[in-house]
Amino acid sequence: MSQTKVYQIMPERLSLMECYVIRTSSDRVIVIDGGIDGHGKQAPVYLPSAIRAVLGLGQDDYFEVEAWFLSHAHTDHIYELAKMLEAYTPASNYRINHLYFNFPPFGNGFDVRSAPTDPSYAEIDALRRGMDNYARVNGLDGFSYDAVNGAVITPEAIRRGLTITVDDCSFDVLQTWDPSDFCVNSTSTVLRMRCGGHSILFLGDAYVDSGDRLLRTWGADALRSEYVQLAHHGQHGCSKEFYLAIGTDESIRLWPSPVWVWGVYKHGAIVCDETRSWFGLPEKPDDYFAAGCDKTGRDLVSGLYAAYPADPAKVSDWTDEVLAAQLAAVF
Repeated sequence: MSQTKVYQIMPERLSLMECYVIRTSSDRVIVIDGGIDGHGKQAPVYLPSAIRAVLGLGQDDYFEVEAWFLSHAHTDHIYELAKMLEAYTPASNYRINHLYFNFPPFGNGFDVRSAPTDPSYAEIDALRRGMDNYARVNGLDGFSYDAVNGAVITPEAIRRGLTITVDDCSFDVLQTWDPSDFCVNSTSTVLRMRCGGHSILFLGDAYVDSGDRLLRTWGADALRSEYVQLAHHGQHGCSKEFYLAIGTDESIRLWPSPVWVWGVYKHGAIVCDETRSWFGLPEKPDDYFAAGCDKTGRDLVSGLYAAYPADPAKVSDWTDEVLAAQLAAVF
């Protein structure tokens, strides 16, 4: 019997990014985020090759993404998709059937304290350009950026309370942006994936106020999940009180964290070394592995994988060893 597999994708150790690729038991593909910043921002597009490798396809074989979710408008969560769509031609040989997101109307009356100086603010234009190009190549009418409800290839607008189902996987939309949000990270759409009695809470870059709002809306017990993606790459995200309230100390934790974030990285009030301490995790990779804190335990850190592709743009370099190292869950 086929199984659903969840990959926490990372093409190399240094880039700040978040991307999850899910292959369902019927071989349909779901993607959450798909960004790149820093070290890999100007590198060739890698994600189509990673998706093809997950599906067992060749370099130029056709594939479809049934549902693609974006959490919020930051480069490390959207820019790889933007690059894909800007470079899209008929030879790209893939199709995205549903693209779901809900970004605030930046520049149209929505204001958060960090937005005017946010370094990723301009990258929304790259996503818009990519979407326009994708629509033009595929002859799609009405496929354009909607600053209020996001852009979708089909008419659904993502909103809190919506459940989107693909095969045996259901995605509950637990939270979208609110006018009270403190910063762009706070606007992250929060999803919970449910599959065969298993659950994963995808927090995106949810900030302290986002976690507090989740607790007020749903209550701690309703948010408990078998797997929890640590918000904002494990630093400057949700509070210790939030994580402990929802039982994250007993969950399997997913860290989309490059090595320079996993180390002592000082940025804001909550840094990764502090977050690690909440779960008793060491800083140094040798100590981390010696303590058994890899995916055979309770933590999978993208900057500490055992294998990465030599050339992420080549399907052949996403070997079985690489995919096994980046496999987060099997249901």
